[in-house]
Amino acid sequence: MIKRTAIVMCSCLIISAFGTAMATDGETTYKQTCSSCHETGAGGAPQLENKAEWQPRITKGVDALYASILNKKCDLLKELRKDLTDDKIKAAVNYIVSQAR
Repeated sequence: MIKRTAIVMCSCLIISAFGTAMATDGETTYKQTCSSCHETGAGGAPQLENKAEWQPRITKGVDALYASILNKKCDLLKELRKDLTDDKIKAAVNYIVSQAR
């Protein structure tokens, strides 16, 4: 539990550091924001390179992935990156799906 808390706290710091940078595409948004959890698995986030973790999610469809993230699945994202529009978040989801297939 302590290790997970430390990872999440580090992730918060990383996300905060990039909070002022404006993402212009899905890959950029992913690298600036999402990667802090999806590269490490922090908070139970599926790791990008683990296609087996992503397959059941992708099978449900991209609209289900959008709904999941936009409906506060990732509270950390919504709290620390309020500058991200729904379209930028969707672009990041699209990037993740393209990499995880």
